[in-house]
Amino acid sequence: MSIAVTVRPLDVGDDIELAAAHAVESAATSDVRPGWVPMGEAARLAAWRADTGWTCHLVGAFDGTDLVGIASAQTAHDTPDTCWVDVAVHPRSLRQGVGGRLARAAEQSAPATVSRFVASAYRPTRATMDELVGGFAHRLGYALATTETVVELDLARARLPVDTDGHPTAYAISTHVDGVPEHLRAQVGVLKGLVDAEAPHGELGWQPTPVSAEEYAAEIALAQEQGRTTIESVALAPDGSVVAWTGLAVGPDPARPAQIEGTLVLSDHRGHRLGRAVKLASLHATREHGRAARVRTSSDDENRWMRAVNAELGFVPVELEVIVQRDRESSTPRTPIVRDTP
Repeated sequence: MSIAVTVRPLDVGDDIELAAAHAVESAATSDVRPGWVPMGEAARLAAWRADTGWTCHLVGAFDGTDLVGIASAQTAHDTPDTCWVDVAVHPRSLRQGVGGRLARAAEQSAPATVSRFVASAYRPTRATMDELVGGFAHRLGYALATTETVVELDLARARLPVDTDGHPTAYAISTHVDGVPEHLRAQVGVLKGLVDAEAPHGELGWQPTPVSAEEYAAEIALAQEQGRTTIESVALAPDGSVVAWTGLAVGPDPARPAQIEGTLVLSDHRGHRLGRAVKLASLHATREHGRAARVRTSSDDENRWMRAVNAELGFVPVELEVIVQRDRESSTPRTPIVRDTP
């Protein structure tokens, strides 16, 4: 069954319209992610409006004057061939054709440079994930690209090692709040741009996307506008170069877990447990910061090394993430991928 809805672009400059979009997104996400804590309204609106190297188009589905669903199309300036699509439909309007119309409208709003669409979703169980991929995503022409497992650490109760023993003392570990020093930002930006490219990523084919010093500053400024604290730890080689990095963000709501945004060690410096060292340093700093009781992160299900590090530090699985994709020129899905996830 479907309902007659009007789909049109949303005005990102309209506070009332975006507040309604935030409410729909929060209701939709809470319906499929038990225990999920939404980002505050002001912080979400700031993210939609931010100028951090991404272009965001929002569309909404209206049943009369009521907003019942939203979708976004986001494209980064350094990957103009890829558009991230996200769809959220209010629970009361599910299974009525709204999500499909929103997805297509979001795709149509993408720039002409886009050759593929990518989307991600979170679900609590493998069964609900398979239902999403084999049903809604497949009907829209999307096929599985890769899967990740989301893990969470009870930071308030975790027995973290007291130091970063296990890495050579030639490396210096340091932690920075609300931005690394300016002379390190270009190097950190290179590592941030390698996180997705060098970790397992299924069929996504990610390439390095360095973050410039200017983009890095814009990301820090956005986090501060949202009331988030950024905590980053780095490892420096004897020559002073940055060879390992991790970063996480702590939000203003203690009920919302802090989110690890990435961890990477340059290939020539792997094998010294530097990833564990910088992650552990950032977790100690987050605990000292005092606002986060829990920390979340995710790793591709083929990334056995990072999964082992997280397990050693006390992270436990809480939900699943799937990433799907389709080529722009066809609604026929790519060949489905079957994964044997350990």
